[in-house]
Amino acid sequence: MLTNERTLVWEPLARGSWRLCDPRYAEGDAERLVAYVERGAGGGFEAVWIGRRAAPSWHVTRAAVLLEARRLSRADAHALRKSDIRRDDFHRSEALQDRHRVLATTSLS
Repeated sequence: MLTNERTLVWEPLARGSWRLCDPRYAEGDAERLVAYVERGAGGGFEAVWIGRRAAPSWHVTRAAVLLEARRLSRADAHALRKSDIRRDDFHRSEALQDRHRVLATTSLS
């Protein structure tokens, strides 16, 4: 997603709200949108992360939002390393006999 804070762009939406975007992606590309950020009534900033496995988060400053974006980016990169994904972790579900195949983790309980 990003390598440092300078790669992100704050696009204003309305007073006190922004889209946090990665300018390496073209306008209209879903990968461009990182988060929606809104200033809270009592101060601070709420970030709603888009396309990431993260719950909305609360930050004291916009700089803290950028630090969280960097942390989430590193976590995403780690999770997607090919060495972390093993074919043995998946099996075909025999429950569906139609032309669509479903993969399910073998650790289902």
